[in-house]
Amino acid sequence: MEREFAETLRQAAYVFENEKNGRFLGSILACRAVARFIYLRNGGAELAGPFLQIAEAFAELERGGKPRLFAKKTIPEKERERSPERKHIQLLAAAALEVLIKLEPRGQSNRNAVAAMIARHVNRWPGMGAQEVTGLTVIAWRNQHRSSRQSARKPFERMVAAILAEPDPTKKVDELLKSGPPGHWKS
Repeated sequence: MEREFAETLRQAAYVFENEKNGRFLGSILACRAVARFIYLRNGGAELAGPFLQIAEAFAELERGGKPRLFAKKTIPEKERERSPERKHIQLLAAAALEVLIKLEPRGQSNRNAVAAMIARHVNRWPGMGAQEVTGLTVIAWRNQHRSSRQSARKPFERMVAAILAEPDPTKKVDELLKSGPPGHWKS
């Protein structure tokens, strides 16, 4: 495991030093290698999360975006932010709703009430001050992820499957909602 990790870091360093735009791709590869190493060592998401946030911020920079992680100024509260971090929050909320709906017995799910409960938690998460999230917002995020093309839907499906594979998925969703996104910095 350590040998694979070291080799991946060597490749990332080579890309960083020698390839055009390697500063982005090399950094992304290195951060993902660290996150994978943490995962393989059974480290928690809170340990790997910052590295995945950094990798996503570099990917956004490479595409010409302005990730919040690298912003010099904070975004005014009135302005809606369009960052990878915000998209990740939306993905987490949508996955939480999907899991809770799947766990309810057929015909007994009150989707609107569950979505409103999720929205109350999401509104307390860092980075959500610019928008008042409602239950309808969470339902729209879920619908958006479910109707995405296959490649864009995969992270959503993987997250839902991972939560459902937990010994107590309801408890896992509850922990996520109370603590917020793993590895997300507090603003």
